[in-house]
Amino acid sequence: MIIDAHMHLWDKINGSLGKQPVKPVKNGIIKVGDKIYQGMPTYFGDCRSTAESALAAMEDAGVWNAIVTQEYLDGNQNNYLLNIQKKYPKRFFVHGLLDFRKPRNLKKDFQILRKKGFQGVKCPAMFLPEINIKLDSLELMYVWQEMESNGMILSIDLASGRVQVKQMENIIRHFGELKMCIGHFGMGGHKGWMEQIQLAEAKNVYIESGGMIWLFRREGPPFRQAQAAIKRALKAVGYKKLMWGSDYPRTMVDFTYRQSLDFVRYGCDFMSNKERQAFLGNNAAKVYGFAPHNVKIKPHTLITEL
Repeated sequence: MIIDAHMHLWDKINGSLGKQPVKPVKNGIIKVGDKIYQGMPTYFGDCRSTAESALAAMEDAGVWNAIVTQEYLDGNQNNYLLNIQKKYPKRFFVHGLLDFRKPRNLKKDFQILRKKGFQGVKCPAMFLPEINIKLDSLELMYVWQEMESNGMILSIDLASGRVQVKQMENIIRHFGELKMCIGHFGMGGHKGWMEQIQLAEAKNVYIESGGMIWLFRREGPPFRQAQAAIKRALKAVGYKKLMWGSDYPRTMVDFTYRQSLDFVRYGCDFMSNKERQAFLGNNAAKVYGFAPHNVKIKPHTLITEL
């Protein structure tokens, strides 16, 4: 059972990076302010990241379920993701997005999001100079409290290093029953990243590896340094706290979806079979409530293997 604990789906990009608007162009190209970037693979002709495209990539690689997060870069995709959840209830768990950059609106916006039926909320990384929001500010603490009371799950990306670790420690102290999943493997490889990993010593905190191949993109497959980082984290917090994620489709501008998975599936020789199964899917199934299934799914045979 393999579950992708961090991917992105969107209909139309209408986001921002700091004060810069983000708009789609064509063939996976996006415009951030006045600059052009390859924001996703070139075969995303209309710049949409649909559930159907994701399912094709997942099934090719042998992945059955996925956790969908959100990011200000893409814009609010709440309505699209609710439709995806209804259409594919056994395949995806989707997080709603709140604009934490506007704390005064959070109480009202959270109630709207909750009424729509979301079971998870995404808090993207807020580390740009123009965004100075404390994760344990009064307005945000209201959201965390309501989420805990309603049995919701928080997916959160932190600024690199230890910048927001103390704030997270405060949140963990107050909300010991709120499930929290920290993204991007705690910004693995960056200075102070293990302090983020150690947050998972708390019973309700988990770490997912979405975007890990981006963090270690300079070395490329088989990502030996990334494997070493996983080994270090495993030793620090135990195998029950770690989950695999791809950060599909953005990381696919560098590497394939299979490559985001295979360095763990076929590498990481330090893992036992039990640890590997937990990392690749069993932990995410427990956190997000995916039921065991009888579908036998394995990677497609590649034409180049003939």
